[in-house]
Amino acid sequence: MENLDALVSQAFEAVQRSGDIAALEQVRVQYLGKKGELTQLMQTLGKLSAEERPQAGALINAAKSSVQDVLNARKADLEKAALDA
Repeated sequence: MENLDALVSQAFEAVQRSGDIAALEQVRVQYLGKKGELTQLMQTLGKLSAEERPQAGALINAAKSSVQDVLNARKADLEKAALDA
């Protein structure tokens, strides 16, 4: 859990560096896909105690949601740029 903030920051940076929709999709898969890094964190919840699980799950879900929001915003920007070009 301690590296969640760093992972989210890396995801944000990767989203901003992506120059096209294909690169953006690769970032999405890397962090949110079936074997993505944030998805892997969700699978570690079973190792936590029953008291820790709800809080950790909420943190991971919030991180996934924020990464998805940034991805969606960047995708909209890239699509708009493609239409303008």
